[in-house]
Amino acid sequence: MNLLTLPARNLAAQKVRSALTILGIAVAVGSFVALTGLTRGIQHSYEHGIGDVGGDYVVSQRDTYSLVSSSVSQEFTTALESVPGVEEAAGVVLSIAEVDEDANIFVTGWPDGSFLWDSLNLAEGVAPAGDREVVLGRTVAEALGKGVGDQIEMQYESFRISGISVPDSVFNQNVAVTRLPVLQQLLGRPESVSLFQIRLERPFNAEAAEQIKSRLAAVSPLLEVSDSAEFAGNMEFVKTVGAIASAVSLVMILASSILVANTLLMAVSERGQEFGILAAIGWTPGKVRLLVVVEGLMMCIIGSIIGIGLGIAAMHIVSWLRVSAGLLEPYLTFGIVAEAIGWVTFVGPLAALYPAWRVTRIPPSAAIRGLR
Repeated sequence: MNLLTLPARNLAAQKVRSALTILGIAVAVGSFVALTGLTRGIQHSYEHGIGDVGGDYVVSQRDTYSLVSSSVSQEFTTALESVPGVEEAAGVVLSIAEVDEDANIFVTGWPDGSFLWDSLNLAEGVAPAGDREVVLGRTVAEALGKGVGDQIEMQYESFRISGISVPDSVFNQNVAVTRLPVLQQLLGRPESVSLFQIRLERPFNAEAAEQIKSRLAAVSPLLEVSDSAEFAGNMEFVKTVGAIASAVSLVMILASSILVANTLLMAVSERGQEFGILAAIGWTPGKVRLLVVVEGLMMCIIGSIIGIGLGIAAMHIVSWLRVSAGLLEPYLTFGIVAEAIGWVTFVGPLAALYPAWRVTRIPPSAAIRGLR
């Protein structure tokens, strides 16, 4: 018997109790992976999607809460384009629209003739030309079961799908694109845009770009200038969602540690004679305590492995749901997995310390006689 085989045997001897505890840990880890992955996926999608349309800077409402809540007067177009070094300022409207009454997707409006249309990589069809035409990203088109020529009902008005696009970023594969005036009319926000995509004159260097950025920021105190990564990271919506997801995840992990402590405490109470025999044959109190902690660690590791699988499955199921088509992206990195396992393998053994301490409080002779 050693510190690996004995804990494994003890866990196997209490199959139901061990399985329930491991399942609780797995659910906690799965929740952490799914919530953290989806939250960071939102930021990752925003970051790469905003930068996937050929703009160098994003000008938006200062301290905006989210992409869709930013509102800037379209009258700033002239002032922004008059800044030396700016080639074009393209006003963009971005919103979440209800489609066919059972799905919600991102929809964006681009001004006619802007550089943004050059980034539209069409796999089928053509760019929107009429007042009620739209291009769907391939992913959202597949989620909705639509193709070129089909009709969708967006904000209770019928649109014809003129094309299917295949952008590089996952975010833009989940976006519907139409003409800016059409979307402004549909949403009832004339002369207002969500943000401006700024394209600089070529060629330029980093120093010149920073100077242009400062001049853009000086156009109005109402405006904030950032690159795509800064814009995504500065949104209060992303910070709020991230904070909520982290809080929920950590609460669930702490709850799983209580399961570990409860399971080990019950096991310690039932195996007093076993621990007394181990002490009688030479096991030190430290080694006996380590035995209990290793049992807790084993449950945490097994639960973490199962939980990672559950979390990945949950992310994909949520992102595939029609109601969230285009809004959520599964996102998994080694860092997220390591963070989940790290929390559990840190908190779990801590929860095992009290049962481990308690077992060594019983004298070996009393334990062998079955006394408490």
